[in-house]
Amino acid sequence: MFRNILLIVIVVISLVMIGMGLSGQPGDSSHQLRLAYVTPPQGPLHEAAQFFVKEVYAKTSGRIDIKLYPSAQLGKGRELVEGLMIGSVDMTIEGGAPIGWYYPQYGAFEAPFAFRDFAHMDQVLNGRAGEIVKNAFLKERGIRILDWWHRGPRYLTTSKKKVEKPEDLEGLKLRVPELRTYIESWRLLGANPTPITLSEAFTSLKLGVVEGQENPLETIYTSSFHEVQKYVMRTEHLLGFYMISISEVTYQSLSKADQQILQDSIKQAGKLEHELMLKYEKQYEDLMKQAGVEFVEVDREAFRRRLVNTLPEVFKDEWASGFYELIINSGFPKPKKETK
Repeated sequence: MFRNILLIVIVVISLVMIGMGLSGQPGDSSHQLRLAYVTPPQGPLHEAAQFFVKEVYAKTSGRIDIKLYPSAQLGKGRELVEGLMIGSVDMTIEGGAPIGWYYPQYGAFEAPFAFRDFAHMDQVLNGRAGEIVKNAFLKERGIRILDWWHRGPRYLTTSKKKVEKPEDLEGLKLRVPELRTYIESWRLLGANPTPITLSEAFTSLKLGVVEGQENPLETIYTSSFHEVQKYVMRTEHLLGFYMISISEVTYQSLSKADQQILQDSIKQAGKLEHELMLKYEKQYEDLMKQAGVEFVEVDREAFRRRLVNTLPEVFKDEWASGFYELIINSGFPKPKKETK
């Protein structure tokens, strides 16, 4: 039913846009597109988006002029995604949240340690698992995912003790987001997860309500968590991604040649975004080290094995059968069961 309604909406919007001359048809001389995201106009994502805009403008000789709308100017995350479906937004850059909103059966993408490294994540997102999600958004939501960009990894921090292996987490009071995947994952790893909003996290850490938290380095530094945390563990337990998406109505209004230019340019911008992300990661690490924070190496594989053996059972009624295994085994030998 929803799919039929969506198709009708797309057709109506297309006809209206054609009649008003707001969205060109293939072969038209110019297109003005809106690219929106909730993050501020700074950092790797914004700089890569600026590069993308310039590349497309140059390669199309100005036929496609894309305007950026950062800082949630056109709406928050869910509003932007819904805007793609009804045609009020042309393009968006969003994290993995829309997968959880619309397709929770594929929520394993947000499981800690699901991705070994960025090369593995790219293999998964550009492989069968990523194709399943892309097809679902395109066929059922009218949203075409053009590319996946990299986000900075999440790190564990603590105020009193180093954590090098899962056993070191035993009983640790850990601030986590109010998301079940995070809560269950850290509980299985041995910690005592405590859901607290990000806005209350600093005070909770300072007062000792919790002893640790986990976030990307950018968030750790800009939220001043390094002022009340002594150690940063190199867990890199969650390698996140951005979904760069376009309304299918907008996409089909472009000529085949311009569609290809969009695809090529977004790939180029993605490579730049990865380089920028690594540069910013190094800057934040250096700043925190200067402030006296110690970075600690960990046995990532030990953490990963613990979750591989337990997490699927917890989410067996929510995740699509075999989808988690499709992710963790993609391009690699099947992980061995942890011996007890």
